[in-house]
Amino acid sequence: MTDTKEWKDDPRVARTRARAFEAVLELAAESGLHACTFDAVSERSGIARSTLYRHWSNQAELVMEALESQDLGEHVAQDTGSLRDDMLILLIGAEQELESSTWGAMVPQLVAAAATDPDMSDMLRKSSDYYLGIVAEVVKRAQERGEVAKNIDAAHVALLFSAPIFYRYFIARYPVDGRWVTSHVDAIMRLLRQS
Repeated sequence: MTDTKEWKDDPRVARTRARAFEAVLELAAESGLHACTFDAVSERSGIARSTLYRHWSNQAELVMEALESQDLGEHVAQDTGSLRDDMLILLIGAEQELESSTWGAMVPQLVAAAATDPDMSDMLRKSSDYYLGIVAEVVKRAQERGEVAKNIDAAHVALLFSAPIFYRYFIARYPVDGRWVTSHVDAIMRLLRQS
C-alpha cells in the first residue's frame, strides 16, 4: 500500500488514485459494489492492475477509500457545552449525508456485501466504530459536565442516539429529517435525565 504522505505529495499518484476512485463510484452506481473488482476498475480507469494492487491490498480497501474520497464533511464533534445541541449538530449532519452523499447511497450495498465478504464486513465495522466513537466522545464530555451520569456506558448511549437513525432510514424506510432527529434527541435526553 502507498504511504498516505507519498500520494499526497506526488500529483501523479494523487491523479491515479482519483481515477481509480472515479471508476469505483461509477461501477458501484451502475452495477453495485460487487462490480468493483480490480479487473473492472483497471478496465474502466485505464490503470494497470499491478498499480491498483500496489495502492490497495483488496477490493474492500479500494471501495472504502473511494467512498471516503467523497466529501462527507468533517466528522468533528462540536462542543457547544450542551449534549442536546452537540447531538443535534452531529446527527442532523449524519442525516443530511445519508440523504445526499454517495456514501449514503452505498450503505445498503455495503451492508449486503458485508454479509458474505469478510473484508467488506471488517471495513463496515471499522467505519461504524469510527462514527460511534465520535458520538461516544460527545457523551463522555457531557458526563464530565454532569449532564449524563458517569456510571452510564457512553458507548451504549452513543448507540441509543445513532442506531435508530440508520434503522429508520435503511431498514424501516421511514422518513428521517431534521424534525424527526430533533424529536429523537429530545426523547433520549428525557431518558438520560430519568436515569
